[in-house]
Amino acid sequence: MKMHDLKIPGYLVLALVALMVASSASAYVLLSPARTWDSAPTYIVDNGGLSSVNDSDGGVSATVQAITSNQAWNGAGSGNVVGATSGNTNNLTLGDGTPMLVFDDPINVCNGNCLAATFTGYYSQRNDGTYRIDDADIVTNTSYSWTSQNEDPNGSGCSSEFYIEGVMVHEIGHGLGLGHTNVNGATMYPSVSSCNNGPASIENDDADGIDALYGGGGPGGGSCTLGQKGDSCSVDGDCCSNKCRGPSGRKTCK
Repeated sequence: MKMHDLKIPGYLVLALVALMVASSASAYVLLSPARTWDSAPTYIVDNGGLSSVNDSDGGVSATVQAITSNQAWNGAGSGNVVGATSGNTNNLTLGDGTPMLVFDDPINVCNGNCLAATFTGYYSQRNDGTYRIDDADIVTNTSYSWTSQNEDPNGSGCSSEFYIEGVMVHEIGHGLGLGHTNVNGATMYPSVSSCNNGPASIENDDADGIDALYGGGGPGGGSCTLGQKGDSCSVDGDCCSNKCRGPSGRKTCK
């Protein structure tokens, strides 16, 4: 079973050092072979919630909101590439074409310093030689204490807990076709510290990666008709990403 997970720093010192030495200073990583959904997937988020999240529904609505937020993958510049809805995940079946985010680990693959894991091994080849994602379920390590911004909006009450939003936005990145980057601070960096919800908002490296997969109206690219990455622009509102950057007269969408 091929999977990708998000881990806690401290256990990955040697692996991270090796990755940083071998990789360029700033580069997103695509899963190999590169693969995309035929159309934007809608993740079913476990309506049972997490018992350690003390908001109204155990982090369910917080996770759905984070996944679909324009601060995450739908705001990268390629339109709406992912959806999410609360639902029953008791019938989790790997590879069945129904992507689920489960607040448990019924397959017992995410333990130790693993916070959550995505099964990325379910894909097939299209007639044109490219690869489609068929399924990409996510499981969660419940041995850790979790929180949400609904529970702790200011971050002042967090103590050795992990924000469900940031962790799951990271895992959705794997589900959409991204691997781990070596860019510290990016959502797809392979580890996160407690009380750090930074991964809930993607960075330029993350946006570049998702746009490499889904940009220009490609598979799952959504319906944004504004400027795509590299198009000329004058103001932020000219761009799907809402990011128009550069010197006056030569600005482009980022």
